[in-house]
Amino acid sequence: MTAFYIILAFHLAAVAVKLGVLLYVPRLKEVGQVRAFLSTYRRLDWITDWVLWLTGAGFFLVTSWRYLLQLWLLVSMLIYMIIFILIKVVVVGGMKKVAATKKLHAYEEVSKLRFENVCTIVSVVGLLGIIAYLMVTKPF
Repeated sequence: MTAFYIILAFHLAAVAVKLGVLLYVPRLKEVGQVRAFLSTYRRLDWITDWVLWLTGAGFFLVTSWRYLLQLWLLVSMLIYMIIFILIKVVVVGGMKKVAATKKLHAYEEVSKLRFENVCTIVSVVGLLGIIAYLMVTKPF
């Protein structure tokens, strides 16, 4: 059972890094900061993707298939993937647009990025709430 908790710790650390982008975006004020953060985040994102895939495979090795194939857990994993896709498309995509601009400061673009980030945070919190509900009640 200790292997499960070690895998879980690495998995949760990778999730925290992936969700951490949502908390860092409000600090970005100009195009140069967005470019610098985006280049750093791309490397971290690549590493966390691999950690998530490896820990996901590790869960299959240390738990039972019967547990992992429960419908409520599968729905939770689907919502979980939707959260990461939402972050990648909306927030990282917005950062790429800001980084690609030729403007020096791009106040409107950075403001739009922050607004999209807030909308994403609200959506992510709601989706995490649904996952929490599924984990607590295990309705199906």
